[in-house]
Order: sequence, then C-alpha cells, then structure tokens
Amino acid sequence: MEKQKFEQLLRPVYEARAAIGWAAAALWMVGVAIAFNAAKGGLAACPAVAAVLCVMRLLAASKLLRYKMSLTGKQTVIMPVQRLQGALPKFGSNLWLGWGYRWEPRHTQRAYEIMKRDLDEVYPPEWWLKWSGAPQDPRRAKGLPWIHGLDMREGDVILPLESLKGHCAIVATTGAIKTRLLALVMFQLAMRGDCVIVIDPKGDKELREICRQAAALSGDPRRFLMLHPAFASESVRLDLLKNWDRVSQVASRITMVLDSQESDNFKEFCWMAVHRITNAMKYIGRRVSLNTLKTSMESRNAVEHLTIEALRKFFTEECPHLAEALERQILASNAEARGKPQKGGLETESKELAVMYKVFQEFVPETEEAARKQGMPAKPEELRGLIAILEANREWFGKMIVSITPMLTKLTTDDLRDLLSPDYGNTDDPRPIMDMGRIVEGGHIFYLGTDTLADESVGKAMAAMTLADLAAVAAERYNHGTATDDGSQPRRIHVFVDEAGDAACAPLIQQANKGRGAGFFLWMLFQTYSDLVHKLGSVPLAKKLMGNMNNLIVGATQDPDTMDQIIEKLGQTAITVISQSKGFGSKTEDVGLEFSANNSSSVSEREVEVFPRSLLPSLPDLHYIGFFNRGELVKGRIPVLVANT
Repeated sequence: MEKQKFEQLLRPVYEARAAIGWAAAALWMVGVAIAFNAAKGGLAACPAVAAVLCVMRLLAASKLLRYKMSLTGKQTVIMPVQRLQGALPKFGSNLWLGWGYRWEPRHTQRAYEIMKRDLDEVYPPEWWLKWSGAPQDPRRAKGLPWIHGLDMREGDVILPLESLKGHCAIVATTGAIKTRLLALVMFQLAMRGDCVIVIDPKGDKELREICRQAAALSGDPRRFLMLHPAFASESVRLDLLKNWDRVSQVASRITMVLDSQESDNFKEFCWMAVHRITNAMKYIGRRVSLNTLKTSMESRNAVEHLTIEALRKFFTEECPHLAEALERQILASNAEARGKPQKGGLETESKELAVMYKVFQEFVPETEEAARKQGMPAKPEELRGLIAILEANREWFGKMIVSITPMLTKLTTDDLRDLLSPDYGNTDDPRPIMDMGRIVEGGHIFYLGTDTLADESVGKAMAAMTLADLAAVAAERYNHGTATDDGSQPRRIHVFVDEAGDAACAPLIQQANKGRGAGFFLWMLFQTYSDLVHKLGSVPLAKKLMGNMNNLIVGATQDPDTMDQIIEKLGQTAITVISQSKGFGSKTEDVGLEFSANNSSSVSEREVEVFPRSLLPSLPDLHYIGFFNRGELVKGRIPVLVANT
C-alpha cells in the first residue's frame, strides 16, 4: 500500500531548537579541544560535524519559518500602468492577471489544517512580525491573508487569450475586486488594439475614466467613445437599428428585448407587427429607427397613415394604369353616406385609404400567375401585411400592441430620441453618428452608461437593445467577415457587461451562446447568482447563461446561492485525515486493582471541496480564485494600476 504523505507545517519549529543545540555543541567542542590540547584532526572534525548538523537544521527551520511568514499575506501593490505597458510584449498572446499559483490538492490539505486552528496558532507572534518588518498584522487585515500564503512561491498568472473565447464571469461582492480587475484587463486589451465595449448600467464615473485612459494609453485617444443619457452633449449618437440585411432581423431584435415574462402569443404577434411595418417602411424608403418605428405603429391611425403612403407609391409607380379605377371609386364613394363604410370596404375615417383599399383588393391580382395573365404586378407582400393589420379588429390590435410600444417609447423619450434615433439629415448636430458595426470595425473603446440608477426601465431597455444590435453584428461577422479582415490577425471584440444582474436578458444569452465564432469575448461582472435568476425570471435561464461561462474569476462573495454555484463548478478532491483514539480502564477483580490503556491512530482520506466554501467570503480585497481552461484552478492577486507615479 502506498504510504500517505501528511504535512505538519503549523507545528512548533523544533528544527530551530535543534540548530541552537548543535551550534552550542560546536562551540563547546571547540572549547574542550582547546582546553585539553586535542589533536588538530579532532579539533577540526568534531565542531565541523556539529556545524554541518546545525546548518541542516537551520535550513529546515528557515523553510518552515518562511511558510509561516507567507501566511501573513502580501501587501497591496500600486503599479504604474507604464510598467505594465513595458512588460506587455513578453506576455505574447496572453493576458496577465497578476500574481499567484496553481491551486493543487496539497493547498486544500493545508487550508483544512489551518481552519482547525485559532489564528494565534497560525500567525507568528506580534514581536516577531515587528522584528521581521512585516507590512501589517494579519490579525487585523480585511479577510484572511493566509489563503494566499498557502504556497510560498507565486509567479505571473498568464491566461491565453484564445481560452477567453469561452467567455468569463467575474463574481464578487461590492468593493472587492471587480473594477480594479476590469481596469487591469481593459488596459492590456486596449494596448493590443482590440475593440472594447463596456455596458455599465450603474454609470460609474470611475469606469468611464478607465475607458478614456485606456484609449489614451493605446496611443489614440480618439478611440474612446461614450454614450450616457446624463451627458448627452458629450455622447455620440448611436443608431441601434442600423445593422440588418433582412427585415426579419429587426422584428426578431425588437421582440427579443421584450420582458421574458411576456407570453409567446404576444411575442409572436409583436414580431409579426414589427416585421410587417418594417417591411412597409423599407418599401416606401423611410429609414427604420426606434423613433420612426414607434411613430409608425403606436396606434391604428399611425398604421393607416403608413398604409396610405405605401398605396400611393404602389398606384403611382407600379400600377399607374389603375388611376381611372381610382377615379371611379372616388365618385362611387362620394355617392355613399358620409362615414358609412361601403360594402366590402375598410373600417376607416380616411376616404382616400378606403378608396385605394377597394381598388387594391378588387383589381390587383393575388398571385404571380394571375398577374402575368393580366400584365399587372401581383399584390406586394409589403402591402399585404399592412392591410392584414388594418383588417383586424381595432380593439384587438390595441391590446396586442400594448406590450411593445412602451419599450419603444422608453427608448425615444427626451434626449434619447436624438441619441438612439439619430437624424442623418441634421447637419447642425456635431455629435458623430455611430452604430455597433462601425464601432467594432474601427476598434473603438466604447462606454455605454445606461443610468439605471436614475431610470431603471429605460436603462434596461437600452442595455438589451445594445446587446441585440451586437448579436446582429456578431452574426454578420460570423457569416461574411468584414472588409478589413484579411485573416492575418485574430478578430477580438471584448464586451464587458458590468452589473450583469441589471443587464441580463435574452440578447445576452444569445451573445454568450453564439458570439464566440465571430471573435466576441464576453466578460460578465455581477455580485450574486440570485441577481441573474431574478432578472431572467427562472433558474434554468440563469444556469443556461452561466453554463456558457467557461472561465470564472471569483472575489469575496457572501451569497449562499452564488457560493453553491461556484463550489459545484470547482469540484472536489481528497485530503488526508489522521484519526486518533485513546482509552483506559481499570478493574478490581481477581488479584486486585488492574489498569489498562490504549492509544491508536489511523490515516485515511476524505472527499472535500477543492476550495473550501467557508473561505469564499474571507478572500481579501484584490484577491481571487480563478477557474480557467475548464480545469486550471488558480489563486491569484492583482495590483492597483495608476496612470502616473
């Protein structure tokens, strides 16, 4: 049977006592040899042997003392970003994530051994810390510094950028690590020339400045773009419905943003309505934007006006020979009682619409075959869809459309109308007009602050529409690539979603599912798993989103459900356990008083969590547990980057 190894690193440093003893013995031997005038060989040999044994014991004691000192933790490092910039070439196509070590079963063993002891048994005494110049007393530190000190040797934590295509979730409580880690990662990506898109529901000023500084450090401050409702004059205008090549994509994008709790019937009708109206807008040459889409479908009257414009175009450009039929129908309608619809007519207050509808239905062929026989165009699909909407019951249309018009209204109120539905013909507005396709193509660093704190419903709608537009860009890149993509460089677009509990939606899940092949790297930052469940409305959807996060970085967290998800992902390992038993007894039978005693110990293995659950809330600030490449577990820490020193 293989002998099980068991470390006892928290015991007293017996080797130091032995070293002192051997040093005293060496001195004593030298004194004795001199006093008795011993031979030179004996004079040298005996103290030399004692000195060698003293050195051996000192080395063993030094290793144990260094381990105990490492348990006191590391001081926070303030690093100038220029230092990181200079070191970037040596990292190659890898991302630097601070310092740390690979977490192995031996570290799990050490952690469980320490957890059985009081802190006074773990850390050196205060006099020793002062004498050795320790930067802090670990007993008064935030968190448990000994977690990082379980290994005396730490090195650079290097993560291949290719492994990040599996996306990365960053989980930590407020103020633990997220913003500093995001700055560390973003500076490196910006200096590599990658496109960075940050969606920040909170509108954090510090995060916005990090994006601005990252662009400046990359050598081109013009790469930085921002959009924030509270800073409309400093923002770019963003056309969220620019990137599509099929009408169905607009409808799918809009309905994807609807609340996940809406019924499928409502969503299907909304998809159909948006598709038909977008189709008609394209037919008459009207630009599709959030504002024009809202005004075209917010009421039945709006749909009627759109239908009138589309029918005018049809009769003018495609069927001018039906002008006589229109004139006859006008005369017939004048003969009817005012406001009373003709038999087979359309329920509408517009006489012009009623006339064109009647002629369209009676004279324009339904099928292509009939159209060829009559030498006329068939009824266009764009007009069929509009008329189908108008033929439906007026009240029914209002009830069904009520689930989509509020969302469009939220995105077109006040300053958002010009920001998210830009007027391309307004030359008086100096703010540039961008779309996600141009942002990605230009390798920009784009910050979107949705200001959810001030207006939650509008902020959520902005984040969802932006993610939906990014999904469309990802699909286009996946299918056709880009004009500037010659294959010589990998395509990398990094999407950071801060406070993902506020921004979680169907487009985010779609981006996580399908963005990888288009070179999209998703970074999702949140505080608790419960946030995702609450926003998405179900545990399966939250698990579906988390299931696409192949990389995980965990700072201090206290939420029980979050810890369950983390520990389940990290798995288990085996540790060695020593069990001891003692017993004694006595009896007065036979020859008198008899006494018996036994003392035994056994070594066994026990399955435990590879990283103890109880340590997750105790991680110090700027420290993390990283799970990378579907199997590499790392204990790491990061510096605080500063622009100038």
